[in-house]
Amino acid sequence: MKQKITAYRPAAAAFLTMMAMALTSSTLSFFLEPMCSALDISRGSFSMMFSLMSVSGALLNPFLGQFMGKRGVRGVLVVCGVWTGGCMMLLSMVTSLWMLYAVGFAMGLMSSTCVALCANVIVQQSYVGSQASGILGGVMAGSGVGGMIFSIVIPECMSTMGWQAALRIMGVCWLILLWLAALLLGKQERLSQFRGNGAVGLGMTRAEAMKSPKLYLMMAIIIIICACCGVQQQLPSLLRTLQFEESAVSLMVSAMTACLAVGKVAQGMLYGKLGVKTGGVLMMAAFAAGMLALLHAALVWPGLILLAFGLGVYTTLLPQVTRRIFGSREYAAIWALIATAGSAGTFLANPLWGAIYDSTGSYALGLIGCAVLLAGAIAALLVALKEN
Repeated sequence: MKQKITAYRPAAAAFLTMMAMALTSSTLSFFLEPMCSALDISRGSFSMMFSLMSVSGALLNPFLGQFMGKRGVRGVLVVCGVWTGGCMMLLSMVTSLWMLYAVGFAMGLMSSTCVALCANVIVQQSYVGSQASGILGGVMAGSGVGGMIFSIVIPECMSTMGWQAALRIMGVCWLILLWLAALLLGKQERLSQFRGNGAVGLGMTRAEAMKSPKLYLMMAIIIIICACCGVQQQLPSLLRTLQFEESAVSLMVSAMTACLAVGKVAQGMLYGKLGVKTGGVLMMAAFAAGMLALLHAALVWPGLILLAFGLGVYTTLLPQVTRRIFGSREYAAIWALIATAGSAGTFLANPLWGAIYDSTGSYALGLIGCAVLLAGAIAALLVALKEN
């Protein structure tokens, strides 16, 4: 029994890491309106902070990937806990737009892209075969579980203590989650152990992957996915434009993130049974359908459920496709490159989502555009997975 528990400690560590990701990937969106009001800025200006976060993450991510492949993840988790937790506390003290951007840029260095990379590398280096597929789905559900919890707790903190105090609470939660993850990972993270169980073996080197057209196809796919995922930051505002009350919006976002958690587990099982090709097409089609459903208030609930499955594509499907195409020899470094390209999609999309609303008073143009882009991403996925 002790051996079995020990075997799943890396999965538990990765799960906590993904729970922390919810604090920057979804919960931070609740601060859009109060911070816009406090700083007297537009939604588009606030959304630019997320773009700056993605840019700074893109700058550091390739180096982190190479570091993790050689030295492991534990040290990164410890530093990331202090760094981003501290930045969240600094964010509560900003009084002008330039301060918002400066703190956002600093926070992005080790926030969403960093912890998503950490969790993926932990799983891919610790488990193999169908076990890796199933565990990855369960681990990635951590962001949905975290989102479900924090989307209830943080708005309540904001209403009772103010948005500044709520941001400080988020910083403490981030620190605790990542340090617990590092503690669980412990001394188990030995690269010799990973090589011994076959998780690190055949495949392309980073240099070889950079010569492959499939790497650039994967980059194009992840740019589209990340651009579409930008809707998550606008979701509370989007739901309010459909005439839902504040209390209902909080409940709906929480329910959607709960579906996100369940959906990631289901996706891991789906890819294990149907494969990443068939399963990936189904999930990306669900993503597109969810976008279109959110055009109408009457279809919001099915739209949110489909959206929850679609948002999971970034963390459950694309890492598995990357490993299938390029192997596990230098997975951490190759996935870091691909994830870095995704930051371009985030950089472009976040201010664009805000600008679309500011100029049209609706998110309809963005929702329709994303559905069209996702159709193109499905075609690119089929080409990338085609055997040579």
